[in-house]
Amino acid sequence: MRINQRWFVWIILALCVLAVPTAVLTQNLNKESTSSSDGSASSGSDSFTMRFKDRIQVIKLTGMIIDKADAGVFSSSAGSSNSVLKDLRKALKNDKIKGILLRVNSPGGTVPTSQELHQAVMALKKKGIPVVVSMGDVAASGGYYVACAADKVVANPGTLTGSIGVIINLINFKGLADKFGVLPAVIKSGEFKDIASPYRPMTPAEHDILQTLIMDSYDQFTTAVSEGRKMPIETVKKIADGRIYSGRQAQKLGLVDELGSYTDALALLQKICKERYTLTADLPVDDNSSEGFLASLLESKSLLAPSSQEATLELIPTSLLPKLSKQPLWLMQ
Repeated sequence: MRINQRWFVWIILALCVLAVPTAVLTQNLNKESTSSSDGSASSGSDSFTMRFKDRIQVIKLTGMIIDKADAGVFSSSAGSSNSVLKDLRKALKNDKIKGILLRVNSPGGTVPTSQELHQAVMALKKKGIPVVVSMGDVAASGGYYVACAADKVVANPGTLTGSIGVIINLINFKGLADKFGVLPAVIKSGEFKDIASPYRPMTPAEHDILQTLIMDSYDQFTTAVSEGRKMPIETVKKIADGRIYSGRQAQKLGLVDELGSYTDALALLQKICKERYTLTADLPVDDNSSEGFLASLLESKSLLAPSSQEATLELIPTSLLPKLSKQPLWLMQ
């Protein structure tokens, strides 16, 4: 009787394994047919045949811009900085990709990772591949650092952007430590090895070092904006005091080219591609995110309903979620 029960369990597991890919493939086909009806993707093309066609590639940058380890096999890394950087580098080597629509929905992040993404966009432009940025809820600070490298920037009128600047967030616990009798003991190789220690006041020399570091990064940021937007550096610095702008305000300041939605940005990219490649018809659009297979399985609505925690998180804009987690010391924020 035990043998029969074991066989029954194995049969059930085998049926589940076979059913999962079928459900995912069906869901993807439904997405493609829906996309083709509104013109946002190529009609009747799956992700396999799309690879052999000249096309526009959609890449989505979401959340905090930070270099972190790839997500596990049961989670999705789509939209992360690492994933987007890989996608941009792959697009650079793929002659079938004729244009990039970069959807940015990020409040910022670390300086080096923002710069790597900026350089990846610049490399695409240098090769002659047009890049259009579509701004979502927010594309500020490091998010704008990446966006300003594109050929064209399209924002919604209410998009939050700008915040051109660099910041170091520090907390000092000395008063609290004194109250509870906490005495830090530090052994260091040099005077500034424990710079920004939270257990003692910052010295003037330490403040000058960090301020110089910030201003050097700020100069790199404003130079990138000046070159990307073809604006005099003096003009950029007048509006680069860290404040945020709406998409409409940013357009008046020259930080954004056009106001519009994702669809408008795609139409603009199609127009650029037609002119650049002498085309008469729109290019097919590959908007499949670079998610892992197991992540796709877990996100299939037909197989796994969202938990109450996930439903709660959906009420918070994705762009604000990084604010709820740990942040690195040195940020474009």
